[in-house]
Amino acid sequence: MNVCYILDGVLILYGIILTVLYCRLRMRPSNKASGSQPEKQPAGGGIYAGLTSRTSDTYETIKMDKKPIV
Repeated sequence: MNVCYILDGVLILYGIILTVLYCRLRMRPSNKASGSQPEKQPAGGGIYAGLTSRTSDTYETIKMDKKPIV
C-alpha cells in the first residue's frame, strides 16, 4: 500500500515538472525564433525553376477483355 503512495507522488512530481517545462517553452519570446527561419524565395525562381510536368499520365489503364458469362 505504501508503494502505491510513493509511485503516485513520483507521478505527480513528474507531471508538475513536465508542465513547468512546457509552459516555459510556450512563454519564450517569439522574436528569437523568427530570426532563425529562412526567408521565402520569390515564386519565379528558386529550387522549382527547372521542373516541368510530364506529358504522359502516371497511371495507365490496363486493357482487359471481359469474358462472356455462360
